[in-house]
Amino acid sequence: MDDLYEIEQRIQCDYLFVYGTLMSGMNNPFARKLRQSASCLGQAFAHGLLFDYRQEYPCAVASIIRSNKIQGELYQMTEADTLLSDLDIYEDCRCKEPDRSLFMRCVVPVVSARNKKEIQAWMYFWNHSLDSLEEIPHGNYRKHCS
Repeated sequence: MDDLYEIEQRIQCDYLFVYGTLMSGMNNPFARKLRQSASCLGQAFAHGLLFDYRQEYPCAVASIIRSNKIQGELYQMTEADTLLSDLDIYEDCRCKEPDRSLFMRCVVPVVSARNKKEIQAWMYFWNHSLDSLEEIPHGNYRKHCS
């Protein structure tokens, strides 16, 4: 029987939803790499809750409550496998070792702000305790930082 990692690796998805330090305007090597390797399709949202980790970066967790929204950007990747491998390093995502991963990458429905269409996209989710994390109630990391 296939393990979850092997199944996820076979998922063909060329879209990525980002909500924090990878968004446009963020100044780090991985955000620049994303902008060079993918096309930004604009603002979007995913269902979930957003938390601030020590005023360093945001952490997303899934939510079934439809009013809980995380604001971010949707990208279309040209070489998804290569880019995701690099971003997994940045996000400390070890798909084969979830117990040692800071974040996990999953495919989730994301809604484009431009045309309100839902699309399946990769998204990184926090993989640890929420204790001592500050919730970002409006789900908008850029607004939280300003």
